[in-house]
Amino acid sequence: MARKKTKSIKKNNKTILYAVVVIVLIIFGYLGRDNIKDLYNEIISDVDLKVEGEFTVHFIDVGQGDSILIQNSNDEFMLIDTGESSEYNKLTSYLENFNVTDFKYVIFTHPHSDHMGSADKIVKNYNIENLIMSSGTNNTKTFERLVDEIEKKKLEIIPAVPGEVFKFGEAEFLILAPELDEYKNLNNYSVVIKMTYGKTDFLFTGDMEKELENEVMKFCEKNNINLSSDVLKVAHHGSSTSSQAEFLRLISPKVAIIMCGKDNSYNHPNLQTVGRIESVGATILRTDLLGDIVMISDGNDLSVKKGRGEAEKIN
Repeated sequence: MARKKTKSIKKNNKTILYAVVVIVLIIFGYLGRDNIKDLYNEIISDVDLKVEGEFTVHFIDVGQGDSILIQNSNDEFMLIDTGESSEYNKLTSYLENFNVTDFKYVIFTHPHSDHMGSADKIVKNYNIENLIMSSGTNNTKTFERLVDEIEKKKLEIIPAVPGEVFKFGEAEFLILAPELDEYKNLNNYSVVIKMTYGKTDFLFTGDMEKELENEVMKFCEKNNINLSSDVLKVAHHGSSTSSQAEFLRLISPKVAIIMCGKDNSYNHPNLQTVGRIESVGATILRTDLLGDIVMISDGNDLSVKKGRGEAEKIN
């Protein structure tokens, strides 16, 4: 597969103008040094968090698998994973409800069929501006079909590199993992991103397990990245292999979404994992119990729609 490394997409650099203003105020004596940092941080915050419109994240019920559709305030779309190939009709029906034909971004987190079972059909049937994947590969027919379709479309893969930032309308997302080129467990090739819209944050984790959680925590500590997020897509369908206590404490989510199939053979979610999530004060929402779950942000507050219900505000 063709791969290329892209430069980080930087924030709108209005902050330079404000920095100049602060310096001028200092020179002319209008601003005391004790107030410089507070005022500068306040200005930077106002620039970064000014957003308009709604930002919507659809956790689509595709059974024992993941598929997440994200819509920004510019009516651009992003897709994270597809679920199994058997769920393709459900997925495309959902996409048709929103007249989706193009994706600004598509992320296939890692090469397991419950995450990219329909990836080849998505590549074939939809226009994709940016395709992001990790270095994980698999020798399955599912993965081989995806590679074939990527080559037919002549799509260039953007490798998932921790620290890379991408703009998505007024939102932006930061890649946190994977950092290594090789892992023993395919789950740890999962592309992990933190999405920010205004004052709200979403953490998408694929099937990351404890090894990758530790890697992400070290990366965030080293680079002074705040891991806290309002909404957590719980890793690996709530398995016991993920969501360790320290990781959850750093995230401190208001809402934790568990995507799993009803009466699945893996007994997901694990009861101890559920207990750890509840212990950090998160409200747990499950696709096996509620169907499709939609989180809506206005840049300040969050609301949720469960199944076909009305939106409820999250406190």
